[in-house]
Amino acid sequence: MNGRRPIFIHYVHDMKRACKFYESVFDVSPSFASGGWTTLNFGSFELALHILSPGDMEEAPLPHAGLNLEVDRIEAMQMRIEEEGGKMMELREADSQVPDRVATFRDTEGNGFELRQHVGFPT
Repeated sequence: MNGRRPIFIHYVHDMKRACKFYESVFDVSPSFASGGWTTLNFGSFELALHILSPGDMEEAPLPHAGLNLEVDRIEAMQMRIEEEGGKMMELREADSQVPDRVATFRDTEGNGFELRQHVGFPT
């Protein structure tokens, strides 16, 4: 396989604030850190935080970048996320087609991500 070592990139306005958010919410640490680029080790992938230059209109925070993480309890993570300045945008309950609850969030920089909680199909 030619593709390996996946990373997700979130564009940020404030590196210090963005690092604090992800480190505090997900208990991760940087594998590399600088003022312009920081990678956070999630184990099977890395999340890279890339600073946006003031006035740069070509890159921006992504409202939904495809980052989706499984958690034990969405509400427990929601509390942590909101304490660190993030916000839940939507919560979809499990249904007859999807056995997971899925919550969409925005981080402090406006980047979107999802958390999923497996609950099984409703009876």
